[in-house]
Amino acid sequence: RRARNARGLSLAQVAEATGVSRSLLSLIETGRSDITIGRLSRLARLYDIRLADLVPEPRHPDLLVVRADDRRGVHYQTEGIDVEILMPEGPHALQALLTTLSPRASMKDFIVQPNEIFILVLEGKVRTEFADGRDIVLDAGDSAAFVSGEGGHRHTNLSDETTRLVVVISRTQPR
Repeated sequence: RRARNARGLSLAQVAEATGVSRSLLSLIETGRSDITIGRLSRLARLYDIRLADLVPEPRHPDLLVVRADDRRGVHYQTEGIDVEILMPEGPHALQALLTTLSPRASMKDFIVQPNEIFILVLEGKVRTEFADGRDIVLDAGDSAAFVSGEGGHRHTNLSDETTRLVVVISRTQPR
């Protein structure tokens, strides 16, 4: 809500720009509804903020190291997905994430990411589906690099076990 108000946008304007209904936006802003990764990504793009800006600050910030017990992250309960930030804030040209998908979990929405993405499957089996109809299936130990395209991409855990993957996203310029 603070980000929306800071930009002088109404719920109706945000709904039209993102495709997220006004009623759902209101529920999300008041903490009465969970949000999907894709919807949060669309809101962050509209508000020109990073997803990392929406998670709590680490207890012990460090420019070089992120301690395992001090990772910032977001839990998307509706989708059964956790995303943790692996790389400390700073002047990096990359963003590194650890994504954990519960058994058979799937992203509901496509995430539009104009930059190159690298994924490494640590355990489990994942399908990355692209809005243009392409898809890739990766097992533990497999990796891939891609640009998701205009329509975006989404991940699905094809396993009855937890799937974990490292996701590295290039940035157009270091922060």
